Amino acid sequence: MSAAALLDCAPAPSTSIRGRTAWIAISEPAQARVIADSIGEAGWAVLCIVHDLDSLQRLAAATEDLPDLLVSGLLFDDGDGFQLIRHVSKRRRPPALFVVSHQQRAVIKAAVSLADACGLQVAGTSEHPLDVAGIARSLEGFEPRRVVRAARPAVRPLEHDELLSLFDRGALYPWMQPKMRIDTSEVVGFEALMRAHDDQGTLIMPDRLISALTAHGLLDEATMRMARQTVGFVATALGEGMAVSASINVSMQSLSNLAFCQELALAVEHAQLDPSWITIEITETDAMADLASVIENTGRIRLLGFNLAIDDFGTAYSSLSQLSRIPFSELKIERAFVSSAHQDSGKQAIVRACAQLGGSLGLHVVAEGVESLDELDVVRRAGCSQVQGYLVSRPMPADRALGWLRDLTDQRFELPVRPAG
Repeated sequence: MSAAALLDCAPAPSTSIRGRTAWIAISEPAQARVIADSIGEAGWAVLCIVHDLDSLQRLAAATEDLPDLLVSGLLFDDGDGFQLIRHVSKRRRPPALFVVSHQQRAVIKAAVSLADACGLQVAGTSEHPLDVAGIARSLEGFEPRRVVRAARPAVRPLEHDELLSLFDRGALYPWMQPKMRIDTSEVVGFEALMRAHDDQGTLIMPDRLISALTAHGLLDEATMRMARQTVGFVATALGEGMAVSASINVSMQSLSNLAFCQELALAVEHAQLDPSWITIEITETDAMADLASVIENTGRIRLLGFNLAIDDFGTAYSSLSQLSRIPFSELKIERAFVSSAHQDSGKQAIVRACAQLGGSLGLHVVAEGVESLDELDVVRRAGCSQVQGYLVSRPMPADRALGWLRDLTDQRFELPVRPAG
């Protein structure tokens, strides 16, 4: 049987606007037809209606181009809307999504979040009871964004000799991203982010760099090179009267190496720098490894005088009892919870809970990924003490970061003015 024989294919209404095509995927036939008629009157060419997941998948497989819009429910006899979202998001030209469902609001929100995570444009949602006129109104002015996804070129892994060449050429170094104290707008520190340039001058980003360093057993050496340069950055800033600290991302694998920890201590001693000006950041995932080993390794770092931050907090669902046993001094809230938090009450609740938890444990709380004044307002109200993100500055090479810092008045960052209205 052909794909078309499985479908209720409706003719495009005469009022349709070129390029505004839609499919309907809703299990209840009567409801699907009412929606199709309504959005057809709003200018959409409803090409087909399906009532089960299998039919939609067959149709999609037999069609080169998907429509501009997919109006979908979340529950089918043979599957669910989450499968559907995953399926269409893999296409080169995926449609925008409008969710129609009588499921709980939390379920609808999860579907929208999945669509967003998969890169789908979300046209809107409609809950029970069904507001057909409201759906049509919201879609009347909606413009689908049909971006053709180019296939990602395969990135060749860095070889051992290439990594050693980076060391020899001094082509591996920190880029610094500032941290701002919220109540005073004072720049109080920087996070050192690993970067490198290949022999062609092309920037190598951390995702490619760190995986290769780990695979070739060179991560400890690379991290130590980063640490020495970061210590030098802080020493220079302090020498010029600019009181800023800096943090370094270190894997638990490196911290488990006693020689690495001793060399880290020697680096600050050689620079005549108090180790409390340096914070060691570990990820929440690392922190949730073997408890005895984590406590030993992090305890040793604090014993040596360094501060300790838990990074990407909220991503690994850490055990609170385990978290309370590790000697952190700082908690950094993962940027995914901060991004657009002013538009999401759920994210606001998470940020607030993380900030309250950090405060109750006596930790400095840093919100990562703050890019707007609205997001700054959210994390300020939540009780965060510091922010890091594009609102303050993008990462920059260490020498440029020093110049940027020197240009500030009293180390205070002047926040952009909120547009009127």
